[in-house]
Amino acid sequence: MARRLSITLIVFSLFAFAGTSTLQAASTPLNDPDYSKLLAFVKIQDMQDPLVSFGAAEKDFDRDLNRENIAFLNTDKTLLGRIQSQLNGAKLKWRLTRSFKQLLAVPENRDEYARLFEQYCRTAVNYLLERIHMADPYDRIVTLKGPMPALPQTRAQKGITVYLVHNLVDEYIEEYLFSNLDGDGNKIKIKVRNRANDGKVGSVTSLVTIGADNQFEFNRLPYTVWQNSAQNPLNVLIVPIEETLHILMRPFTEKAMRAELVQTRPTGIDQVQRIVDDWIAVEEAIVGGVVWQVLPEVCTRYVPREDADSLSNALVEREEHPQYRLLRSAIQVVADLGANDALAVYRKSPLHFKNMISSPLSLPTRKSASGLRPLGAG
Repeated sequence: MARRLSITLIVFSLFAFAGTSTLQAASTPLNDPDYSKLLAFVKIQDMQDPLVSFGAAEKDFDRDLNRENIAFLNTDKTLLGRIQSQLNGAKLKWRLTRSFKQLLAVPENRDEYARLFEQYCRTAVNYLLERIHMADPYDRIVTLKGPMPALPQTRAQKGITVYLVHNLVDEYIEEYLFSNLDGDGNKIKIKVRNRANDGKVGSVTSLVTIGADNQFEFNRLPYTVWQNSAQNPLNVLIVPIEETLHILMRPFTEKAMRAELVQTRPTGIDQVQRIVDDWIAVEEAIVGGVVWQVLPEVCTRYVPREDADSLSNALVEREEHPQYRLLRSAIQVVADLGANDALAVYRKSPLHFKNMISSPLSLPTRKSASGLRPLGAG
């Protein structure tokens, strides 16, 4: 039986830039749209509902949340009393019967907010694609304004569908079956839900199927989802650029993953996960290094009222997460090579790029990294 491992790249809403970044670019054309008003919408209070399911529920078990749920059940005497009453006052026993995770979304039904974000996403994507000379990976970019339609399971077209939402929420659900300790046949099923908004603003998911004889197959979902809210409004400007780069670089990352998996012949899922995590960090590095170069250009051209100082948020916040451990050195390498040449290196050999950013000679000091200026074309 094939084993399935889900790899999800999560883009956190804490993407930040070290040092003082100066927004400079060629003279801005007079007819360029100004999306400064979009940030005013982002700064208003987030909507938390209505929540709609986004995609199918995935079987999963979270040990930390399971412990939290058991502690809740053991301490909620009111709930246990109600269950005990329905089971005729008998002593209780219970067991976990099912656990799964579900991505929930809050649709964006404010017309002007939805229109501005949708137009900005298309504008930012077009700018990036022209800047790096790559083809458009999308079929369409659409706003989710109500209940979620059935998501495509395979690509009907060549490209990917982007769904724009207001918020994304992770929901972890466990089902418990309660019964009498003396086993009289009466049973009660309850669900315990944990919901968390972990700050992610988009994701690109690959599924790895491990078949017989260690044959590895990669499949990508034909859709992605981006949200228009973030604790730091700048992340709303980042998401279409960063996610597009992840989508464009993912085939090359998967090729590198497969090569290492075939070479090392892992015998367990944990070994596969370590290899996957290592390559996710490399992909985050090339993407983050290019975002460092491109985002100031986009802001200068399309969000001219954005304060340049907002690009000076602490890079160390993102470095607290292990998937960004190579980001600082990648920023230096991409700045030295230029965005286009760095992407060309990655497309030709992700392993070569990995060696470049992993070499001690390529690691900038904190001081030198803070002095980088994301200016000019690569």
